[in-house]
Amino acid sequence: TEGLGYGENTKAAVIRLGFMEMKTFIYEFFGDRDPQEATFLESCGVADLITTCYGGRNRKIGLALATTDKPVIELERELLGGQSAQGVLTASEVNTMLHARGLEDSFPIFTVIHHICQRKEKATNFINCIKLHPAHDD
Repeated sequence: TEGLGYGENTKAAVIRLGFMEMKTFIYEFFGDRDPQEATFLESCGVADLITTCYGGRNRKIGLALATTDKPVIELERELLGGQSAQGVLTASEVNTMLHARGLEDSFPIFTVIHHICQRKEKATNFINCIKLHPAHDD
């Protein structure tokens, strides 16, 4: 959100909606493994989400995706010394799973992030995704 000129309140809304999508995704794809609600509140859940949003390689790449037209591979070379931004790879894997079940519209944040990483959509479309998120209808 920072790369698009939005502040902390918008980032908080994105974290909340993203967390909701993460939980829904886990129950959709791994519900047969009886995921525990408490797991989402541990380090591997919301804590990791917050850390990712406020620092690290994925944040650097996210800011650059919002402020440049460069492809991810070039951004990784320039900003990360050739290391990969794991979030880009994860977004692609998650999208493959969603696409296989026809669920991309049910996970608008996951879907738009993947499209932005692949440069199929402009980062400015992200805010519309947040404004029109189906969670607002609940």
